[in-house]
Amino acid sequence: MFRVLVVAITIPMLCLFAGCAEKRGNKPPPPPIKVGVSRVQTADLELSLRMSGSLSFVANTTVSAEVSAQVKSIEVVDGQAVEHDHVLLVFDETKIEQTANQASATLQKNEATLAFDKTELEKNQVLLRSNSISQTVYDQKLSAYKNSLAQVDADKAVLAKARQDLRKTRVKSPIKGLISQRFVERGDWVSEGGRLFQVSDYTRMYLESFLSDVDVGRLDLKKVVTEGVEASVYVDSYPDRTFKGRLTYVQPVAVEGRLFQIRIYLDNPDMSLLQGMFARGRIVVKTIGGTPLVPLTALLDQIRPNETNSVVIVDGEKKAQIRQITIGPNNQRYAQVLDGLEDGDVVVVRGKEVLTKDQPLETEEMPQPKITFAP
Repeated sequence: MFRVLVVAITIPMLCLFAGCAEKRGNKPPPPPIKVGVSRVQTADLELSLRMSGSLSFVANTTVSAEVSAQVKSIEVVDGQAVEHDHVLLVFDETKIEQTANQASATLQKNEATLAFDKTELEKNQVLLRSNSISQTVYDQKLSAYKNSLAQVDADKAVLAKARQDLRKTRVKSPIKGLISQRFVERGDWVSEGGRLFQVSDYTRMYLESFLSDVDVGRLDLKKVVTEGVEASVYVDSYPDRTFKGRLTYVQPVAVEGRLFQIRIYLDNPDMSLLQGMFARGRIVVKTIGGTPLVPLTALLDQIRPNETNSVVIVDGEKKAQIRQITIGPNNQRYAQVLDGLEDGDVVVVRGKEVLTKDQPLETEEMPQPKITFAP
């Protein structure tokens, strides 16, 4: 009877263990992971050069004094727009007029002396021919005449300079532009050549930046010099605007570090742009037309053009699958697909790092990055 009882107890326990094993064999699948996805699209791939730097006015003209005089009045204010020949400043004419008057009086006196010496010379020429005077006496008269003639010429130069200086006491703008800097105040004594103003032509600007020798090699330098290359300029002060310009200058000699200075010129008719603003430039150097593109955010490996990479694709059962692909050139948002993906394939762009093969997915389509974009 004891044996029968043991058997009776053992059989239910075996059945219990078998049921547990059966339940463990039917383990439920893992829950889906929510990921962001994007579709492979066929479009044009723009390859571009990017640079940054500061904006400068094309013309920053320094207006200097052409006379030595005291500033009598300043006829403009800082930042004022001026036309060509607009009067900027007036010098005190008093000392220059005194110099002119003195030079005129001295000239009249020395012209009278010259007339006398000329008469004496002509008289002594006759006497010399008749041997009535010595050669020495004649030479003295000739020397006196030459000295008087030289003095009169010098007096005329002094008078002409004084009269010219009088016309230069009204300083005018050599160009149309803005008063961007002023270096003097009323009452200052300024020597000839001293700086007075800086007048800037605000209608034309340029972005100055530097490119490496490798990037310069991607440009058509002949086209740059002969007709210019189109460029887009973006300024932080105007985040919603794109300014169009042209790259027309590449410095022919590199600076330190094999960098070449470049300039992108652009119009500024409404004076939106000011000197010193930070700006970014973008130049399209090549366009690959109608090619499959995959977002860079989908790539699992380091980006190397014309080499293999990996992506996570979403299969028809909404499960994750790892796929090897080959990529070509890339810009800042897309890479060209040479092999492994087709137009419309769905790739994971967010959350791909934690996925395993056959992982169920809950997908959310992410906005496609724009093909043409600002930096």
